[in-house]
Amino acid sequence: MEVGPLAGSVPTEEPASASFSLRLPSSSEVEFCLTLTQYESGSMDKMANYSFRNTLEGFADPHTAISNISQSGLHNALHIYMNGSMSQVQGSANDPIFTLHHAFVDSIFERWLRRHRPMLEVYPAANAPIGHNRENYMVPFIPLYRNGEFFISSRELGYDYEYLQEPALGSFQDFLIPYPKQAHQIWPWLVGAAVIGGIITAVLSGLILACRKKRKGTSPEIRPLLTESEDYNNVSYQSHF
Repeated sequence: MEVGPLAGSVPTEEPASASFSLRLPSSSEVEFCLTLTQYESGSMDKMANYSFRNTLEGFADPHTAISNISQSGLHNALHIYMNGSMSQVQGSANDPIFTLHHAFVDSIFERWLRRHRPMLEVYPAANAPIGHNRENYMVPFIPLYRNGEFFISSRELGYDYEYLQEPALGSFQDFLIPYPKQAHQIWPWLVGAAVIGGIITAVLSGLILACRKKRKGTSPEIRPLLTESEDYNNVSYQSHF
């Protein structure tokens, strides 16, 4: 079994339900969940397939994103693993580990938001369970906020997760580190653009030269104002003073 975020924790009681396997989520399962592009693929219920929300919640297989309510994954798996009050919906919030667990689940949601940058419209506006539609209020919290108002990055709400924070640049060298990598990624495009630009420049230059030659060939012959005569070379300009 792969090591999960809370590996080493040992349940203090018997599993709450023998129908669920006693296991912790793995890092690879979290990474797979983050690759899912759809926040919700159905009516926001346990049967949704390829849904990030349903997979993170634990009602879909964390390897295929296909709904499988006979097993428990990700968020739900840890509740079952910890057992005791954590395995009971009514009393799980009384367990001290509850806040830590849900803070970590929220950080996974934050990672998904930053990676996929979804529009608010992907959050279901209808057909979700009572209280879960986009414009429904989050009760019993005061002041009242709608679900859709929290479908944004934690940074916009004024907080961040330490392990998601970008490291501060310690020097000018650190500032330059990302640019060689970016240049390596785009250099084929730069070379292609330079070649195309050179071809276009050569074609335009050729057209301009051809137009100039054509205009020169069709212009009337330039004639001198004074025509030469037999005595032209003997003419002298003298003043009669």
